Amino acid sequence: MCLQVMEISVSEAEQEWIEVVVPAKVALSDGLAAELVRAVPSARGGVQVRKGNVVFWVHPPELETTIADVRSCLRDLAELGWLVDPDKVRAGNLAPEEDWRDAWKKFFHTTRLTRQILVVPSWESHEALATDIPIHLDPGQAFGTGAHASTQLVLETMQDLVDSGELAPPETVFDLGTGSGILAIAAAKYWPATQIVATDIDPLSIKATRENAANNGVGDRIDVSTTDLASITPRFPLVLANIQAHILRGLRDDLLERIVPGGTLLLSGILTAQIRPLVDFFCEAGVVELVAIRESKLNAEWSSAHLRRCA
Repeated sequence: MCLQVMEISVSEAEQEWIEVVVPAKVALSDGLAAELVRAVPSARGGVQVRKGNVVFWVHPPELETTIADVRSCLRDLAELGWLVDPDKVRAGNLAPEEDWRDAWKKFFHTTRLTRQILVVPSWESHEALATDIPIHLDPGQAFGTGAHASTQLVLETMQDLVDSGELAPPETVFDLGTGSGILAIAAAKYWPATQIVATDIDPLSIKATRENAANNGVGDRIDVSTTDLASITPRFPLVLANIQAHILRGLRDDLLERIVPGGTLLLSGILTAQIRPLVDFFCEAGVVELVAIRESKLNAEWSSAHLRRCA
């Protein structure tokens, strides 16, 4: 079915935005937001999670193509077991540029993600505690604000490693599928002497990570690129991979090779129903052992795994 797109001049279209509304179960909406950003080019400017909906904005001439892209993404996710309905994707409100920018401020505020890590947008001030580690991000990269459970799970485990002293400050960290770079930035701030290697297949993510790293004063310690995993040769004491379960399966052997003996691997981006089979698959290689599975306290649909490479 072809969407009816209103006739609008180019000059007017450049000044107006229209919502793309993607209904989703509340428990899945954070993860769906991340998947839309990965799969739909028009969503990479930033998405919002509202009760029962994931929303982002496009110029009206892009609407028909964008909704087709979103429906294609949802069909792929449905085949992987996600409870999503491509037919319910719809166009929402039309708004001028100023209203679109103000809309971000209604939904994106300073958010504490762990005991120390909090995300602060540019238009808000925050009186940090002495132990706080603020990360400054803007809605242009809203998909990387840490709002979705999979990112929070990794940050929580990193916080535990810092608090317990279980992991000595690593000389290097590898962040696979860095997105906006929030995990890489957090690692750089947790461990001020650590160098981080971050990769992503999306050039827009590379740009976002570089900008965000620079804005947080850690750009000189994060080396970010689109380098393929198989071409990464060093081994790391800490490896982070916040990616879909089926992608992690395909990358298992190369990913395990990136961990030093005794090193730590944190896997996330995984539905709770998928976590145990994925952990078993990784452990079957005989290279890593399970330390712990963490289920999100905010959203039980999502879990992460903490693995350790055998010495």
